[in-house]
Amino acid sequence: MDQTELLQLVADVFERRGIVYAITGSHASMAYGEHRFTNDIDVIAKIEPEQLDGLIGEFPKEEFYVSDIGARHAVTNGGQFNIIHPTSGLKVDVIVPREQGWPDQFLRRRHLATASNSDAWFISPEDLILKKMHFYREGESERHLRDIASMLKTSGGKIDRNYVDEWSKKLGLAEIWSELTKRVP
Repeated sequence: MDQTELLQLVADVFERRGIVYAITGSHASMAYGEHRFTNDIDVIAKIEPEQLDGLIGEFPKEEFYVSDIGARHAVTNGGQFNIIHPTSGLKVDVIVPREQGWPDQFLRRRHLATASNSDAWFISPEDLILKKMHFYREGESERHLRDIASMLKTSGGKIDRNYVDEWSKKLGLAEIWSELTKRVP
């Protein structure tokens, strides 16, 4: 199994289970910007407790590892859990957002073609930019700024900069956004 197949499998499972989701992270960055290497697949999802057993059951224990305890904790409290395919070494980070003060990342999501020529839901480029600026501020990595710059160069005309302006102010990210827009007008 490769990343493209795993991404499509996850998207198909979430859709079949009626779970609202969006691909985020590096795969979303590549959908709106330039391709680069990534180690995992990030998905945000609205998972209700009553949906969890069915979701976990879609990933057979003979092929996948899913921490039942970790998944239940994330669904109840917000946070993340992993779906791991040990044979290939691939991993999916499933993020259940519970952050106060952030925009609803599911409202603006977009249905896009994947590398396997199927469709999946992706976080909007604007919400992805906000998240990447947040991660950069938290000290994770310069790669978040490179991803944003790539998105602005590739999809700049399709990005609602007013939305990013407004939310970057609300989230205390305006200084980072201002610097980015100077680099990539």
